[in-house]
Amino acid sequence: MPSITVKLCCSALSAALLLQAGAPAFAAERPVPDPAGYGKRFWEDLKELPGKPGTWSKSQWYLAGGVLAVTGGALLVDENIRRFNEKHRSEGWRNLSFASTHFGDVTYQVPIISGFYLGGLAFGSMTMRKIAADATEASIIAAFLINPALCFITGRALPKAHEEPGKFVPFRLHRFSFPSGHTSAAFALASVLDVDLRSAFGYWQTPLLYGIAVSVAHSRVYDDKHYLSEVILGGAIGWSIGTWIASKDRGGRSVPQRALTLEPTVNGAQLALRF
Repeated sequence: MPSITVKLCCSALSAALLLQAGAPAFAAERPVPDPAGYGKRFWEDLKELPGKPGTWSKSQWYLAGGVLAVTGGALLVDENIRRFNEKHRSEGWRNLSFASTHFGDVTYQVPIISGFYLGGLAFGSMTMRKIAADATEASIIAAFLINPALCFITGRALPKAHEEPGKFVPFRLHRFSFPSGHTSAAFALASVLDVDLRSAFGYWQTPLLYGIAVSVAHSRVYDDKHYLSEVILGGAIGWSIGTWIASKDRGGRSVPQRALTLEPTVNGAQLALRF
């Protein structure tokens, strides 16, 4: 019972922090957060989401087809990958898995997102506040809306159920393996950070961010929480939603500043980092 109480308290705190993080002002002339405006923005994005495939370009359709093809191919080797991991476990990989897996859940995401929001308020950075808003929306849509819906539709059991990997029982509760929610959340956050930081840092952060997201996907497979096919599809969902949300032109943004500038001072000059 105490553990359940602790989890409920943590969940309530996480929800409060996420709501706090998801209330930025986007126009430079609005100095305070606008929760109502953010809710409207979220709702408009949700209404737009079902019709997005109708606006895809040919290359985007090819990309989606490629993801489905790779996911389908992984279905054929899911059990082999699982058995390989069972026979080749090590302390080093176990520690890496433990350190990275929480990047895909509230344990890491809530402090990161809230930190960007509070930092944006403290330093007056619209970029940091935009990251908080984009990351909150992308993670919720990818990991808490799309993933549960697909899990319910596909009805695949978790690996620990010891069922045949090819067994799907659609429209059943408690069969929530396909795709991976942790991986979706990790790639959603990574893609938002990558897109929103490009104006300041270019692509220097890209390998690090996606490396962390890939390590989350690996941890889910290594820890026998998901099959390979599930993290592939989950990662694609998180990446596509995060990139879409972060790339949308919301209007009224402040002009991006360069990351490193040289500014004159009374005693000479100083280097300033801004984003």
